[in-house]
Amino acid sequence: MREELMHQMKTMVVLLMVVLVIQPLCAVAQTQAVIKEKLDKIPIGSTVEVKLLRKDSNKIKGKLMLIGSDSFEIQTVQSGTESTAKIAFADVKSVKKSGLSMGAKVGIWMAVGVGAAVGVAALIYVNHGG
Repeated sequence: MREELMHQMKTMVVLLMVVLVIQPLCAVAQTQAVIKEKLDKIPIGSTVEVKLLRKDSNKIKGKLMLIGSDSFEIQTVQSGTESTAKIAFADVKSVKKSGLSMGAKVGIWMAVGVGAAVGVAALIYVNHGG
């Protein structure tokens, strides 16, 4: 029974490691509708910074200033100079707000909890008959 429990724990740890490694690799380019939907959730002119990756692999970071039907405007600051760039939704590969998302924070804390549980289980196993 103890061996079966250890086998199940090892299987769970391996599966968790696979999920944590593969999940970030599965990110795909966002559609224009998804990009517009994400931008619609960000207050225009607020201090919230937007990070976007264009299809030409250029990265832009700035404040959302305007959302149109087929494009949007981002205000950037480079070398102390403000400028506004008009970007078509079709030219954007992905967009996100600066900082960690709630899902990322939850995922981190879940990984910490699972890691602690595995560590405790390993200590118990080593100290009591392993």
